[in-house]
Amino acid sequence: MFFSDVESVAGEWSYAVVNLCVYPLYYAYLRALVRAPVGGEVPVLLVPPVAVAILYPLCRWGGVMDHDSLSLICRMCFAVQVVWVLVRGYQLVHTTIRHMDNTYSDDRSYLLRPVHLWLILFAVTAAVSMVLNFFGREYFTHDTILLVPAVVMSVLLFGLGFIAAHTTLPAEAADDSSPTAANEEESPDELIRRIDATMREQMLYKRPGLTIYDLAKLLNSNRTYISSAINRTYGVSFSHYVARQRVEYAKMILGDTRYTTDKAAVADAIALSGFASEQTFYRVFKQHTSLTPLAFRKAQTGIN
Repeated sequence: MFFSDVESVAGEWSYAVVNLCVYPLYYAYLRALVRAPVGGEVPVLLVPPVAVAILYPLCRWGGVMDHDSLSLICRMCFAVQVVWVLVRGYQLVHTTIRHMDNTYSDDRSYLLRPVHLWLILFAVTAAVSMVLNFFGREYFTHDTILLVPAVVMSVLLFGLGFIAAHTTLPAEAADDSSPTAANEEESPDELIRRIDATMREQMLYKRPGLTIYDLAKLLNSNRTYISSAINRTYGVSFSHYVARQRVEYAKMILGDTRYTTDKAAVADAIALSGFASEQTFYRVFKQHTSLTPLAFRKAQTGIN
């Protein structure tokens, strides 16, 4: 109705309102994907469509504002929404990655790769939306030309939904551990000494599914204190802190000359060091040593 020559107040009104609801709702969708609370941003982003829903009839029959002025305001609000959602969307994803790095011992950033692709597609969709919005519906009055925005937007919106439907993040346990009076009085230096000692003595890094909540429970502390102590002392995330210890343990195994074959040494290094997968082991080991496990073993043992 909106893109036809048929005069329809209902079509004009519904298009103006719905058009301003698209990106706020997709932003709410993104927040749900990364398990973030809705917060106050989505309601703020939904203010323009609510305002337009009220203003449109007043402009149409009350003479409060002419139609062209209202249309210009709608386009400006749409542009602001798009930019806001894109910027905040990228910030939200990177915040989620940091949070995961400070929660899990294994690198789970790969779980957010679909979301990165989703955001790229989202940016393309936003760019197309803004271009189409700039031209306005008058440019697409011919049925053949109208196929262009109809097909492009349909494909992009389907792509967003498809990627989101195939993105799953792990459910996190709530951090129920509350610090005791001793924890509150404990200095960061003392806490990091306890963290290092517990990791070393109990070899917690050998647990593939280790989380910061497990460590917090053992230390009778909470994840915030522990994460802050590690970040401040070593300048790395919890996952990087654990990965470094896993690599050191793997290096010890790889350098053991009692292994008669390289294959057996590498297999044990993977199995005993706490890495979640062989692929993760090879990637993380090379990041920390600049060598492959096999090259490191040959350099240490001189075995060719």
